Amino acid sequence: MRTRFWRLLILAAVAANGDLAAQPPEGSQLAPDENACVMCHGEKELWEGENLRLYMPADQFADDIHWQKGVNCHDCHGGDPTVFDPGDLHAAEDGFRELADVRKACGNCHKDQLTALRKGVHAKAGERDENDRGTPMDCGACHGANLHRVYPAKDSRSPVFSNKQVQTCGGCHEEDLQTYAKTVHGNGLFESGLMVTAVCSSCHGAHGIYYAADVRSTLHPANVAATCGKCHRFIEERLEASEHGRGSGPGRPAERAAPGGAGKRKPSCTDCHQSHEMLNPEELPFQLALSNRCGNCHPDLSSRYGMSLHGELTRLGYAPAAQCDDCHGAHDILPVSDPKSHLAAGKNRLATCRQCHLHAVRNFSSFDPHANYTDAQNYPFLHFAYSGMEGLFYFFFGFFIIHAFLWFLRSFIHTFQQGRHKTLVTDSFALVRFEAIHRVLYLILIVAFLGLTLSGLPLKYGGQSLARGLGGFDSTRIWHHFFAVLAIFGCAAHLVWGTTRITKLRKEGMGWKAILFGPDSPLPGARDFKDLFGMVRWFFGMGPKPGFERWTYWEKFDYWAAYLAAAVIGTSGLMLWFPNLFCTVLPGFALNVAKVIHSELAIMAASFLFIFHFFHTHVRPEKFPMDLSALTGLVSEEHLRKARPEYVERLEREGKLLEIRRTVPSRKRLRLIMLGGFLVFLAGCGLLVAILFANLGK
Repeated sequence: MRTRFWRLLILAAVAANGDLAAQPPEGSQLAPDENACVMCHGEKELWEGENLRLYMPADQFADDIHWQKGVNCHDCHGGDPTVFDPGDLHAAEDGFRELADVRKACGNCHKDQLTALRKGVHAKAGERDENDRGTPMDCGACHGANLHRVYPAKDSRSPVFSNKQVQTCGGCHEEDLQTYAKTVHGNGLFESGLMVTAVCSSCHGAHGIYYAADVRSTLHPANVAATCGKCHRFIEERLEASEHGRGSGPGRPAERAAPGGAGKRKPSCTDCHQSHEMLNPEELPFQLALSNRCGNCHPDLSSRYGMSLHGELTRLGYAPAAQCDDCHGAHDILPVSDPKSHLAAGKNRLATCRQCHLHAVRNFSSFDPHANYTDAQNYPFLHFAYSGMEGLFYFFFGFFIIHAFLWFLRSFIHTFQQGRHKTLVTDSFALVRFEAIHRVLYLILIVAFLGLTLSGLPLKYGGQSLARGLGGFDSTRIWHHFFAVLAIFGCAAHLVWGTTRITKLRKEGMGWKAILFGPDSPLPGARDFKDLFGMVRWFFGMGPKPGFERWTYWEKFDYWAAYLAAAVIGTSGLMLWFPNLFCTVLPGFALNVAKVIHSELAIMAASFLFIFHFFHTHVRPEKFPMDLSALTGLVSEEHLRKARPEYVERLEREGKLLEIRRTVPSRKRLRLIMLGGFLVFLAGCGLLVAILFANLGK
């Protein structure tokens, strides 16, 4: 009875106000005590059981933006709140809507938003209809499922407020949510708590969201700069004044040009800053990937950059290495011919170089970071230097490959027929081949040579896993410089010894001709060519093996090839190590030549010396498994009498044979020396394999 009383009382009150006129769709502006919907649905006593869900007290709408703006129940649900009869109030002919249709009524007031939604990418993102066609996305999917409590977008409780909007959009776009969280914008929002950071609608828009290829999209190449410029205003102004903001730019001719462009579009923000993968430009991942991004439009320059010292350091993960923007600028890039360009010849270019190379001299700025040694037309001198080295390498490599192959076959047959010469046997006689100073310097140079090759590989092949596994540039640079100093010391010490030796011989009365071209001299002479032709005849069984003197032609070649290569590679390395010192007298382009020589010639020389030195020391049947003369300083007298009879005969004539005769050391010592030699041999083989695989992986 009590419920019935209240129901009649409320209906009577509604009837008393039955002369209210229908309200406009933008909001009827009815007061709560004039709204029959509120009067009934706001009274809890009227609703029981399953109908309790229809209980809607007025205070539930207090925070709702629509309620605050005067939008009442029938503005969305339809019907006439001024009639007494509940049937008439909910009559379909009076516009009352079913619940499924209520959510479609937003467009009655928000016409522009609905139109934009139906034209955009969300036009078919809603539920499927009876024909399995997509329908426009429901407003509540973004603004909240409870449409009786819709908050303004600027209200922190709204699902489309800055920090919540990303989560709301991420409900469907899960992958984009994950990548956004790692971007500079996501970090600004989640880590720094910035209100000014870009969220989804900042870039994509709110209701009129289109694919980036659509000219209506805020992210179309023609519009993206203006979109980003809403926050980055001064960056947009700089970009517009730059080379990227002027005239045409990379792109397909069919693409619409950005404002001021013609024919082809200009590059814009998202060409460099990758939308949902937008990394912080100040952090290492962005910097290391920048040259590849620029290479999307400038493939030739990017390829040439990769060949440069800067590019190799970048591939190795060295952050301080100069990237495209370090030299050209970021958003204010201008042609090199423009006096305002960072790379304009003169003080601008020098100032740019000095950002990294603090004490760069004027000549240093003529270094070309995009020089291409394979381009004969634009870089003839650089191409000539590389081609000359390559030609010499392949000539001598081919010659000695054939020489080694023929020698191996002939020596194998000779050894099979006549047996091997005796090697070092404990307590037997041996002759001194190398003095103690020679053996010490030999070990120093071996360590330096292997160390330089190992520490140089990461820079030469910086983009490969092999290089990354050997450490970054910071560590390999220190080791490379250490081994370089060790090599310089070894070469300098040998030069000092040689000078001292010549001085001593001169004091003993020996003439220059005997010193330079005598049998003990390492300089090549006419006899070496005679011995070479004699060896070729022996290879084919056309004559006896030459009776060599102290130094053979291949030993002299090994010697001079190693030291000349060390001089050239070492000088070019010092130029790269101390560029300002050398650029006080040389143009900066000399550094380009030095880089090619140091990088390419080093690999060629290492490969050449490894292969042929190993052949002479380990592979020849008469020396297998190892020639110990350079490590012990001794060689079997029996072997030397058969391999170099003319040398031994001269020693006997001069009465010097007994002076250099020694007893072979103990077997234990020989084994230790051999073990050390094998370790060096294995290290060299490992480096040779590494070079081979690195070249195959280029």
